[in-house]
Amino acid sequence: MKNNIKNIEEQKVVAMGGSLVVTIPSKMAEQLKLTKESKVKIEMLDDDKLTIVKAEPSELTTTDPKFLAAAQRAKDKYAETLKMLKESDE
Repeated sequence: MKNNIKNIEEQKVVAMGGSLVVTIPSKMAEQLKLTKESKVKIEMLDDDKLTIVKAEPSELTTTDPKFLAAAQRAKDKYAETLKMLKESDE
């Protein structure tokens, strides 16, 4: 199945630190609802083309150390409240 091109823009590749960076035009970012915290998947196809796809929330990892630490802090902080809510739901 071939995708139709909805929009095309040429962007310059720039160096940043040890990586190369390509910016996403603001109109495209708005249409995709991308923010500076968004995650994307970059895929290299057999014909040496790159695709950039917004990662769906289910595709984002929950094993990120920062996420796990935050979840543990929340669990510790609200343990008693969570216990009371669980008991009231039974």
